[in-house]
Amino acid sequence: MIDFPLPQINQRFASLKTGQSFYGAPVGILQFEWARSPGIRPCIPGSVGNASTWSVPVRYKTVSVLHNVAEMTSAVTQSATELVREGAQLITSNCGFMIRYQDAVRAAVDVPVLLSSLLLAPFLERMLPREKVLGIITARASSLTPDLFEAAGLPANTERVAVAGLENAPAFAAAFLDLRGDLDVSAVETETVDAAVALLNDRPDVGMLLLTCSELPPYAAAVQRAIGIPVFDYTSMVEFFIEGLIRRPFNGLA
Repeated sequence: MIDFPLPQINQRFASLKTGQSFYGAPVGILQFEWARSPGIRPCIPGSVGNASTWSVPVRYKTVSVLHNVAEMTSAVTQSATELVREGAQLITSNCGFMIRYQDAVRAAVDVPVLLSSLLLAPFLERMLPREKVLGIITARASSLTPDLFEAAGLPANTERVAVAGLENAPAFAAAFLDLRGDLDVSAVETETVDAAVALLNDRPDVGMLLLTCSELPPYAAAVQRAIGIPVFDYTSMVEFFIEGLIRRPFNGLA
């Protein structure tokens, strides 16, 4: 019988830092402060803002929305620094457009920073055949500007992506953009699926789909059933890192 010795595992599920007050929550999530609204907008399972979405415990830190760019950048980096001080080993966020603060936060902390699922775009694009493009569904297509592509690591003038927004989807816009209505989960799912189907009808060369809004992962399964291609989102990105942070031994047959 061959005995396969297993290496001793140094489990870093909890970081060890001087002055740390909390342990066992390796993921730190920055979230923009919810604007006041007459509607009810719960973070349902699958949403970045729902702690049960994740395979490990997480910690949240709310960032007030400021109109001054410099002040906003400072507020985001300060909140990220606090999360790291509290034990976070990864910093992410609840808004895909936080990609604009990616470099500033990376410079401020000593842990990996994944502020937007848009960071998956260069990786996914490189996997696709040359005749295929990456489809992206975002909250507001006009807000996904060339500088944000560059911040994520894509060329600003890339022709390898096809973007669709949900700004004209009534239920999604009411809950998340105009902030004037309740979240209608079934309606938003239908709108997200319809947007994906319409995108592929318009661009049959889309080979993978990326959902960049942090509120869209709950609908990823329904989207994939409808279009039949790989679908990625915030959970794909964060759980990928978690798998690397907490490796477990394989138990199989030899």
